Amino acid sequence: MNERDRGLPPLSAEENGGCTRSVRSTIQLSGLSFGYGERLLFDGFNLDVAAGDFLGVIGPNGAGKSTLLKLVAGLLRPSRGSVRILERELRGLGRREVARTIGVVLQENPFAFDYCVSDVVMMGRNPYLGRFQSPGRRDREAVSAALEFVDAAFLRDKRINSISAGERQRVVLARALAQEPLILMLDEATSHLDIAHQRLIARILSELNRQGKTIVFLSHDLNLAALYCSRVLLLHRGKAVACDVPERVITAELIRSVYGVEPIVTRHPQTGRPQVMLPGEKH
Repeated sequence: MNERDRGLPPLSAEENGGCTRSVRSTIQLSGLSFGYGERLLFDGFNLDVAAGDFLGVIGPNGAGKSTLLKLVAGLLRPSRGSVRILERELRGLGRREVARTIGVVLQENPFAFDYCVSDVVMMGRNPYLGRFQSPGRRDREAVSAALEFVDAAFLRDKRINSISAGERQRVVLARALAQEPLILMLDEATSHLDIAHQRLIARILSELNRQGKTIVFLSHDLNLAALYCSRVLLLHRGKAVACDVPERVITAELIRSVYGVEPIVTRHPQTGRPQVMLPGEKH
């Protein structure tokens, strides 16, 4: 972050209905509208995610974080507006091409069958295989590389339902990496993990981002988003309240207005990034 940017007020997104940047986009939402039944959640929403960005998406329950991910990934279709991926309309892309471009890691990853871990990760190669085509050398190499990257190679022969939650989340991340996507989107991927595994996942994502992968990280953990994301989008009831560097978004004023709590916002002693605490109650 440029030092001259520090101390500037948060970038409000109310005027344009979203979060935009005047740079080349990997994800671009324009005039997006979507609702459930008669309830309109997004109305004229705009968002640009630049190549190599690490965007954290935060906001209270019902803000629209998961819906936003599903719209970008093509799991939901907007009623109006457009979704563009690498400057191409999402609706014009086939399922295989979308899967080769966007990897998705969800909060919950139940497995009805007790697959071997290596088979779970191999599922990430489906976009590259024909209907009855067996995995080849390139596919096996991609699976091994993905498991190595998330430090889970020792799990490859174990059953997916026999390993811990933290291990399973790393395996699911490895499956997404085996897709070799340019964009990685994660929905509350660290919510059920202890702090050691949260930190491990965050460090893995940071390394992927340094290697050029675009990351969109949805999280309820404001402190984790502040520490690792280059930009943060604060959503509230389908609207972008602010979208900018963490210092300009994770502020006492904005947290108070969106979450309805009185926070204490301090600076991390090592990184200088904002960190949020709640005051203790007096009895």
